[in-house]
Order: sequence, then C-alpha cells, then structure tokens
Amino acid sequence: MTFNTKTLANLEAGLLSRLANSETDLLEDVELIDVLNDIKTKSKEVQEKLAEAKEKSIEISEKREQFRPVAARGAVLYFCIVDLAIINWMYSSSLQ
Repeated sequence: MTFNTKTLANLEAGLLSRLANSETDLLEDVELIDVLNDIKTKSKEVQEKLAEAKEKSIEISEKREQFRPVAARGAVLYFCIVDLAIINWMYSSSLQ
C-alpha cells in the first residue's frame, strides 16, 4: 500500500513539474499529452491496487478479531503458570 501511495504521489509531482515548466502551449505539447495519458493509465492501475489492498486489510482485521478470545485465554493461562513459580516450595509438594 505504501509503495502504491508513493507511486501515485510521484506521478502527481512529475505531472505538476511538467506543467509548471512547460514553455509552449499545453494543447500543442505532444510530449506532455503522452505523459498525461501514461499517468492516467498508471493512476488507474494504482487506484485499483489500493482498493484491493484496502479490501484485504479489512479481511485481515476480521480474521484477527476471530483470534482475540483465544489470545486472551492463552495470556491468562501463561500468567497462571508463571505465578505458580512464586508459590513457596513447601506448598508445592502438597499441590502434587
């Protein structure tokens, strides 16, 4: 997602610099028109990739939320076992 966002920003910056540095009439500058067509095509591709990445991000978040209860139980179990080491050795023998 970051790469695509940076690509889109670079395309916009390149277009703005070409427009700012153009010395001829914009409608007569064939090279600028070709660049605009290329940027338009690449921009559509990047926008599609960003939309797809956003959908994947939502899907990943939903899957992550499904594992949250399991992680909570695992954390409780872990801390219970860690706290067992704190019990005095005298009581440890009676726990067996």
